[in-house]
Amino acid sequence: IWSEGRLQLIVGLCEKMGAKEIFNKHLEKAMGRPSDIPAGIEAEIMIAGICADNGYRSLYAMQEYYQYKDLEGIFHHPIELSQINDDRFGRFLDDFYNAGCRKIFREISSRAFIEYGLSVRNINYDTTSKVMWGAYEYKGNSSDSNEDISYISIDFGNSKDKRNDKKQIKIGLGTTNGIVTDAKVLSGNMDDKTYN
Repeated sequence: IWSEGRLQLIVGLCEKMGAKEIFNKHLEKAMGRPSDIPAGIEAEIMIAGICADNGYRSLYAMQEYYQYKDLEGIFHHPIELSQINDDRFGRFLDDFYNAGCRKIFREISSRAFIEYGLSVRNINYDTTSKVMWGAYEYKGNSSDSNEDISYISIDFGNSKDKRNDKKQIKIGLGTTNGIVTDAKVLSGNMDDKTYN
């Protein structure tokens, strides 16, 4: 008997925090044909694959990663391997972004604190940088009225990876008791003092 213990543990934690229901609430469309895989299950597929040891590294590699896994046994939903493709998860990421990533993350994080009886004494914020390869064009729209959607620029900045020759993005994290409570992707040239 073979058990996918890590994947099942991650899915179990997602279920305990209600992540599937939160993603479904924010990403499922009220009208039209229902999706063959609900948004909450798509989120669990991505989260489990990223968090598991030797998980996939790119969307196109997801199908290869899950090739010999018991998908229905892990995710408690009938899933065919052919349904796991980069087009599906590219659309999921677009929908996730449009629904407000930070808002959804904060809701899941809050549920985790309530579920496990954790208290917030203080929140510590810090940033890190991630080097980006390739050419990127800024496509922001200043007329967007959604406050959770902010456009970032992949730009040169103070690189914490010591790669001042490459463009980057920054990631701002807020943690309490070692648990991430807030996260935001920032422009590559964002000053830490300004962000904090």
